[in-house]
Amino acid sequence: MTIRIKNYIIINLRQYVATLAEHYVRAFGADRFFGLDMVINWIALVIVVWIIGLSYLVLKSDTTNLQNRFIGTLLLFEGLKGVWQASNIMPYGVEFEGIWDVLWILKIDGFMIANITAVILYLLFPVYFRINILKFMYNERVQRYAWWIAPIIGVTTWVLIKDTSPFILENASWLSCSAVGAEPVLNVWYGQVTAEAENIRSSIGTCTAVFDSVISDQRVGLWFLTLMGTPVSIVALILIRITIKQGEMDSNNELISRTFYTGFMGKVIANTIFFSTILIILPLINGGPAGFIAQAEWKYVDRSVMANVKYFIWTTNLSLPVIGVGFEAMMFVYASTKDTILGIDEKLRKAFTNTIFTGVGAISFIAASEIMENVLGFGLIGGVFLGVGLFVVRRPIIGILDGFSNRLIPTDYTSEEKEYLELFSTSLEDGEITNNERILLKKLATAYRITDERVVEIERNFIENKRKNSIEEDITSEKVAVVLTVQKEDVSVVQQWTDESGYTWRNMSDGNTQWWDGSEWKHYGEH
Repeated sequence: MTIRIKNYIIINLRQYVATLAEHYVRAFGADRFFGLDMVINWIALVIVVWIIGLSYLVLKSDTTNLQNRFIGTLLLFEGLKGVWQASNIMPYGVEFEGIWDVLWILKIDGFMIANITAVILYLLFPVYFRINILKFMYNERVQRYAWWIAPIIGVTTWVLIKDTSPFILENASWLSCSAVGAEPVLNVWYGQVTAEAENIRSSIGTCTAVFDSVISDQRVGLWFLTLMGTPVSIVALILIRITIKQGEMDSNNELISRTFYTGFMGKVIANTIFFSTILIILPLINGGPAGFIAQAEWKYVDRSVMANVKYFIWTTNLSLPVIGVGFEAMMFVYASTKDTILGIDEKLRKAFTNTIFTGVGAISFIAASEIMENVLGFGLIGGVFLGVGLFVVRRPIIGILDGFSNRLIPTDYTSEEKEYLELFSTSLEDGEITNNERILLKKLATAYRITDERVVEIERNFIENKRKNSIEEDITSEKVAVVLTVQKEDVSVVQQWTDESGYTWRNMSDGNTQWWDGSEWKHYGEH
């Protein structure tokens, strides 16, 4: 019996893999822009995984920093929004319905929860970073809870509204063409076959290509939730810009840095272009609404050159939100970890350069292949010529990208200085620099032509950052010890607050008022 079950599983698994392979072969055919949508789906998946990893990196770099907890949580949910696009690496079709029963939850519910939570986190920026106009919101007590309460509110909100009429998806059908010349077929996935789905099926006539797709309800409420993040982001961007322009940045990093602003602005620009294309540009070109149903018609029904142009614009436009979030994540991580993770700037610059070069190259290859397919009937000629051209000029292109990435993510140290700093950091692990270690450091500095003044500056910056982190940990420990001591003596804290100057105060149950001097609590009036 066990052997029969095992053989049954193996046979079905082979059939499933074969079917999946057939779908991918068709997806990369000449009539599908040589797999442009699948390339974008896989790029989205890579970026989603990368963003989640960056979120963990931010949290890991300083687990006690409330700003890092906020940024790490924001990046996590920004990344999860990309699952909507990344889930499409699994082809549509009746054969994969069991898998899509699960993926659909991630695609719709996961995306909506992430989108709602991200909007809430946007609104919490003034809580964690002092924005002049909203400085009354900057509150350390709120910071302790807001970063984890926001996801709870996001999940709760979606659970409460998902089954209401503006948001519920009641109907979805599989649209399939099994062979060229066959009649298109609609198979109910859930709910019933809608009039829109039947109109698309009848407009196809006889199948001109083999394909599978899904046609579901289009709800206004879902579009609203998808779109609302962009205007909120634009307002937040304007407020941040006003604060930065007033030049009131301080050394405590309470205000948002330019690096955060650049990352946020990149994401906002990408989203604005994305929604402008869907709501304005494509409807103008199409002469009417241009949603997912119109996209299905361009892809499967209308085979004209203009339909191909609209489908190309639509498909490439889908990559903008996840690319924008990827850029935002890169800049946020640099701003959050540049003082705690050595070499993070260089790693992020390399990732940026390689991603842009590879992504642009892949999309250009597909575009050139499609053009040559329409002109000569053999698209790969264009792709090959473009590939050879990119290989020949790769050095100057990468040089330009490197220059741009250096402007986005400036480095504090040269590669030689970083090597010196790594050796200095290793030598200092036991708390002191021995004579032999100092001799080795001096030889390395001489070999790399690092001046004595620069050596002193490098070592001083490293020691100061290390001491700063150590002091923050000591302060946390001292606060815990003081609270425990107060509780032990039956004296409790009645109220604690931080004034506009950054000083922390508290009223005690015995009538005393105390303030924190950076190392211990002192009674008011005591110096």
